Amino acid sequence: MKQKIAFGEGEGDAWFERNKSKLGVGSDEIEQAINALQIRPKRILEIGCSNGHRLEKLRVRYGAECMGIDPSQQAIAKGKASYPGLLLDIGTADRLNFDSAAFDLVIFGFCLYLCDPSDYFRIATEADRVLTDPGWLVVYDFLASSPRRRPYAHRPGLYSHKMEFSRLFTTNPAYRLLARRYCEHGPELTYDPDEAVVVDVLRKDSARAFAG
Repeated sequence: MKQKIAFGEGEGDAWFERNKSKLGVGSDEIEQAINALQIRPKRILEIGCSNGHRLEKLRVRYGAECMGIDPSQQAIAKGKASYPGLLLDIGTADRLNFDSAAFDLVIFGFCLYLCDPSDYFRIATEADRVLTDPGWLVVYDFLASSPRRRPYAHRPGLYSHKMEFSRLFTTNPAYRLLARRYCEHGPELTYDPDEAVVVDVLRKDSARAFAG
């Protein structure tokens, strides 16, 4: 079974149930990274938004129009009830039901490691399609020096995939990695390479991709 199907048929809801008490608690690494680069987004899409807790903070801070997708029906239902100023829907990263160039900031909210690697090219293509040019892309996920796969602890047959996910985009000269914030999956820093998580901020700007 594809991981996309498993998360759409219940594992996404199980993830939300396990983690909902921790969502939105404390400072947010993505918000800090966006603010540090003085990005002032007007339209934001978060892929893997859970209940929209991060998008709500960004909406309030920047006055932006914010949309989010997540495979968990429970998370989306909770987000719609809690944050009526957001536009949330059930969806997955490989098929974004939005117009081209609809957002000046696209965020991957700690979800790529659970996607099917066979969909990575489609996921990158879809994110690039809906992002303005110039625009901003934030990738929040595990970081590994070389691609690796680990069994997913919560359901047999599923896997966590770890790699440098920003490379899905930086192979295109239109994308430039401008900032990286190191954090970890757990609450305390252990500097265990297998727990390394980063917030990567990329700038898309085709006009500056090639020197004249």
